[in-house]
Amino acid sequence: MSDETTVQDEAATDEDAFTFVEDPTFDVDYKGECAYEVKVSVPPANTSKKAEEMIVELKSEAELPGFRRGKVPLNLIKKKFSKHVKSEVRGKLVGEAFEKLIKDEDLKPVGYPDIDGLEEDKEFNDDEALEFTLKFEVGPRVELGKYRGLEVERPVVKVDDEDLEETIVNMLKQHAVYEVAAVKADEGDQVVMDFNGTVNGEEFDGGSAENYPYVLGSNRFFPEFEDALKGSKADDVLNCIVDFPDDYFSEDLQGQKGDFTIKVHEVKRQETPELTDDFAKEIGYESESDMREKVAENMRESSESQSNHIAESRLLEQIIESSTFEMSKSMIAAVSQDNQQKELQQLMQNQLAGDELEARIKDIQENAEESAIRSIKTMVTLNEIGEAEGIELTDEDFEKEAMTMAKSMGMESQVEAVAQYMFQGEQRNTHMDRIYRTKALSVVMESATVTDKELTREEMEAEEKAESDAENGDA
Repeated sequence: MSDETTVQDEAATDEDAFTFVEDPTFDVDYKGECAYEVKVSVPPANTSKKAEEMIVELKSEAELPGFRRGKVPLNLIKKKFSKHVKSEVRGKLVGEAFEKLIKDEDLKPVGYPDIDGLEEDKEFNDDEALEFTLKFEVGPRVELGKYRGLEVERPVVKVDDEDLEETIVNMLKQHAVYEVAAVKADEGDQVVMDFNGTVNGEEFDGGSAENYPYVLGSNRFFPEFEDALKGSKADDVLNCIVDFPDDYFSEDLQGQKGDFTIKVHEVKRQETPELTDDFAKEIGYESESDMREKVAENMRESSESQSNHIAESRLLEQIIESSTFEMSKSMIAAVSQDNQQKELQQLMQNQLAGDELEARIKDIQENAEESAIRSIKTMVTLNEIGEAEGIELTDEDFEKEAMTMAKSMGMESQVEAVAQYMFQGEQRNTHMDRIYRTKALSVVMESATVTDKELTREEMEAEEKAESDAENGDA
């Protein structure tokens, strides 16, 4: 299983079988880091044969003044279409030689090769060998270390009544609503306000708003602004001075002082619903007791899944440490760039404060290469284990994946629709690769000696962070 489509895969689908009159010769030079440079010489007998075949093909379709289609003499076709034939023959022989090379040498190139020595203006004669150099890269390689019969410690946390109550409370808070209250604004309250800011007496873009809802403690505004709002109540008119930092994103405001006038309209406080049968039914459960049972079950499953994930990550790290890898710089660069784009897109959706956002972007960029290398090693290790174990994907695997995805989306009754969405277009390859590698990792886990170690919730969170940092390439 592979993330890359190889040239060999595409060549294998070519319906036009080709046989060399005399086999080409290959001088194979492996440059290391998955890079090859191959000098190729195609004997002239192949050139003349292919040229004759193409001229015969042209004869059946060629039309020249004074001749009907298919009746133009061969000598005229050779003269009229000589340049075109030579170009086509050269291209065909290069492709066929490359196909033979990767088959004979059992190579799996990634992408198409660079070709030296076949410049367009270079003379090419039928009675001379066709000589050129191919430069290409193959996919990453691994010499696997031991992957069966390993030992690993699996951290586990028991879900107790206190954990369940905390989760229930958080669920209730998610359904809390802000209600107008005759109170002074405090942390967590929502202040609905108008504000208008000026710098040196002049208004500026983004410096004013009406009926703006702001939650105290969200830290989305400057600290001076939040401090002014604390303790305020409806109908208060406030003033505050904000110091824009020297590195503020708007150059016009860098190092300036902003003078804000604030009119408070309402202070709202969160009202959290009580857990009752009616509330449980509103969010999809049959009753309060049904909600507690199902939430507890989901918590146990989630805890078990996280414990297994950490154990699997540790086993995978053992295998990677004992294995030997080769990969090209261009693949590392490509994966690094792709990973950065995905992480940055996700980061932009989190609406982080300026300083925190800048720090996270810097962290992603600094760890991009290390993270890419880790991704490639993980991919090639699990693919190699899968090949060694003869793993194949079945309909049952697809159904199980669709069921898992549907459950995570709260769409258990629409498994077929989820499956159709998952296994169409490019998404199909993504899910197939994940299923394949999951099965490979299952082989490792099932053959391992696993020792459980019970941890507290705080200790488990520390373990999860350490594993996440390791997977992301963080120091």
